[in-house]
Amino acid sequence: MTVLEVAARRGRALVGGQPLGVDDGAVVGWGAYAPGSDLSAELTELLEDWAGAADAVARSGVTARSAEAVRVSRTGRHLAARVSVALKQSVDYLDPVTGVRVPLRAVSAVTRVPVVPLPRRGRRGRGRASTVFGEPTPWATGLTLTALVAGLVLLVNLTLALPMVAGLGLVGLLIDLVVAAGLVPALWLNRRVPTWRWAVWGAFAGMGVAVLPLLVVAVRGVPA
Repeated sequence: MTVLEVAARRGRALVGGQPLGVDDGAVVGWGAYAPGSDLSAELTELLEDWAGAADAVARSGVTARSAEAVRVSRTGRHLAARVSVALKQSVDYLDPVTGVRVPLRAVSAVTRVPVVPLPRRGRRGRGRASTVFGEPTPWATGLTLTALVAGLVLLVNLTLALPMVAGLGLVGLLIDLVVAAGLVPALWLNRRVPTWRWAVWGAFAGMGVAVLPLLVVAVRGVPA
């Protein structure tokens, strides 16, 4: 069984070891490894833009867990699946960010390609931001998750801290703030990770709102 590798090197997309590109309006680059088959000009353009984005991420020195790196990796997997569908062949996706090889077998359909706004380098679009990798922000879902996490954190914080603050006053409030501050570094590291970022900001909001009633209890005490 023939297995093609989809990869990116130095800002160029590679399929089966062959670089893709557009030359004089004709899509070229796959004849050597897929006789009788081809990739659409649209898919080739997406692959080239993805390779440029991967090169920009590599040059920026960000970690593999950064939002940009995660989106480039996810985009690459989706594009590799589209190549598998278009060429009707199994594909190995070599992630340019992590170096991990992901085998894609018997792919019959793929969803739309996720995208990320990143600067691209190369002969096309030098010095401009690529719009091919632009993805709408899921505000409705994200803000709903933020609100749910904020409410949960607020409820847990008040349930655990109110008895202590009622008994110790400002000292109890200080202890609660120290405990919350210990969670901040771990949360802050995930503030840009897709999906998790909404929960992170929800946790911050919940902890922040909880300070107000706890401060009132610490200063005035709980009414009898």
